[in-house]
Amino acid sequence: MEFERYYLDLFEMLSSACNKIATGQYEKSDADRLFEFSKKGRYPSFLAELAESFGMMLVKVEAREFERSRFIEELEKTKADFENYSQKFE
Repeated sequence: MEFERYYLDLFEMLSSACNKIATGQYEKSDADRLFEFSKKGRYPSFLAELAESFGMMLVKVEAREFERSRFIEELEKTKADFENYSQKFE
């Protein structure tokens, strides 16, 4: 029974971290926990593989968010440049 409880506790911790990440309401410690669980050999392989998959999703989402924010900044700068340029002709 203790062995089962260990697996359930690990799964609940992984599930909690994934739920926070999925809602966007996570902290660095939640992401760190997720990457900790992905350590093969330290945790059961099925759990480590699942954590690794969620970790990769997190990295990809954060990369998209970063690119999106950079694109928005570029658009805002271009808009400001056009507004300044158009004011010169008024």
